[in-house]
Amino acid sequence: MTEISQNILIRSRQFGEFTAEPHNIFIFEDGLLGFEDLHRFVLINSDQTAPFKWLLAVDEPEIGFPMLNPWFIDLDYKPGKKIDPAIEAPMVIVTLGSRAGEGITANMKAPVILNTEKNTGVQVILTSEKYSTNQPLLPNNK
Repeated sequence: MTEISQNILIRSRQFGEFTAEPHNIFIFEDGLLGFEDLHRFVLINSDQTAPFKWLLAVDEPEIGFPMLNPWFIDLDYKPGKKIDPAIEAPMVIVTLGSRAGEGITANMKAPVILNTEKNTGVQVILTSEKYSTNQPLLPNNK
């Protein structure tokens, strides 16, 4: 994979047209589960969607994933390996329910680890049975 060295213009339905700076673009050598052919993603951090961030595919901007810091959900979360918080940021992919407040879950079983020093990302699958691919975010969430 090649390093991103210049801004990239992105046009998406959700976020309109914007310029992604190289430090916000992450290279996923193996892609994400189910999206192995996509390797370049931009991390969007917006006050309007906080605490959620969005991981948007640079080459197919209609594909995007809401992301959340796993410690917002579980203070004792273990992302599968020792994380260097100075350069690595674990995130979990969130699935939004079809109705407001219903069915919002997080994939705690397969976190995404973003390396902010190398601008790379990897999705790992945890072997622990403690975590679920559809952990409810809200009480009584079904």
